[in-house]
Amino acid sequence: MQKYLKKISRLDPVVGIKQKKVDEEAIILAEIRREKVKMESELFAWQERYLNGVGRLNAERESAGRGMLSALEAAVDHARETLFKLFQKLKEVDGIEQSQMMHLSIVQRELSAVEKLQEGHRIKFRKDLSRQEQKGLDEVSLRRFLQSRVNQ
Repeated sequence: MQKYLKKISRLDPVVGIKQKKVDEEAIILAEIRREKVKMESELFAWQERYLNGVGRLNAERESAGRGMLSALEAAVDHARETLFKLFQKLKEVDGIEQSQMMHLSIVQRELSAVEKLQEGHRIKFRKDLSRQEQKGLDEVSLRRFLQSRVNQ
């Protein structure tokens, strides 16, 4: 019975360490997701700028006075390049997020395995304790039975 208590107590720090690792990895994932949301919002803002610029550029091309044409083309080109760079960064962050999710899954499985092992030891301890109690009750009952036989 003591061996199970010893095993359970030895696993307590391991569970604590594994839980801390899971928490740290979850925090990292949350930071990645916050950055991704920020980048998506920036991407949509640049997309809006690009689309507005294309609309203004087309309107300028159709007008008689084309004085702003080269400036608008440069602005649209800049918006398109920025949009493309942001999209590439977003794809990169998406890959990092997937990798972090896999890493988090691995550390969660490790924690789960240690917790399952510890719970197995607890179940064995309870069963052993139950057997010990039953054995004690059986001995008391047997003594009383034998005592009653001797007294008759």
